[in-house]
Amino acid sequence: MIPTKKISLTLIEYADPLIQDLEEGYSKNDLEAVLKLAACVWNACVVDQWHKTTENVTAVRHQLAHAHPMSAAIVDALIARKKRLFGLDVRGITNECVILKNGEFVVRAEARLDVVHIDIKGSSH
Repeated sequence: MIPTKKISLTLIEYADPLIQDLEEGYSKNDLEAVLKLAACVWNACVVDQWHKTTENVTAVRHQLAHAHPMSAAIVDALIARKKRLFGLDVRGITNECVILKNGEFVVRAEARLDVVHIDIKGSSH
């Protein structure tokens, strides 16, 4: 079955360990950067689920490891979190952003499905 929780809420829940690590008083840009990283790893996991491969996760792990030595550990933790807590959610995440509304951060995101690889019940072919 395809999850019905808003993808923006799912993204916040998924990225929560990274959000908790942000310094107190973090900025909109800080939160958005964390959410974009989380969405990147999430999408690599989802596309690999769609195509029954590991090449996207491997590519993300490789690219981010070059950016910062700690990135590999963060990516591995996010991959494990996706499998453990969100393994049945095969929606991709796009257009994630943070806006400031009435003095609060609001997270927006859109969900995408690969209809070629997903049946009506939301299970992979």
